[in-house]
Amino acid sequence: MRVGETSPPARRRLGFHIIQLTDLRPARQMVFEEARQEAVLALETEKRRSAVQSLVADLVRRAEFVRPPG
Repeated sequence: MRVGETSPPARRRLGFHIIQLTDLRPARQMVFEEARQEAVLALETEKRRSAVQSLVADLVRRAEFVRPPG
């Protein structure tokens, strides 16, 4: 894609996605501290996501579903 171009709709698991390229930057080598910070942030995010998933699964397991009469 070139800057300013928009992709056609792409169907994914969570719906349709359209991508527009607004900027293009040259690749560069990250310094260690930058890479470390990104890795720590990614791990923290994954830990939170996993904890929420576990909590929801536990709540669903313990929930009592009652169908109203009629």
